[in-house]
Amino acid sequence: MDDDLQLARAAAEAALATEGVYSLGTGRYAEAATYGPGEKVTGVVVGSDEVRVHIVVRYPPPEPIPALAERVRERAASIVGGRATTVVVEDLEVVQDENL
Repeated sequence: MDDDLQLARAAAEAALATEGVYSLGTGRYAEAATYGPGEKVTGVVVGSDEVRVHIVVRYPPPEPIPALAERVRERAASIVGGRATTVVVEDLEVVQDENL
């Protein structure tokens, strides 16, 4: 279980470090999180053979959303040790342009 939390933390950090990711998502109908003793990592679900990373994309995104999701998937997949990796784009967050 502790390994799952470490994987979830690492995948969350990788996703948040990707340009265009505003935040991690919380899940739509059920909470998207990995649980451990006294801790949970929201936005990443680590299963025995799959990892799901839930993201909220900054709008306007720096690239098409499918390409952004693929970059997040690649970053997370390189960390999670061969588990299938899925990225769920939950929402968009409109960010005001400081130049306006």
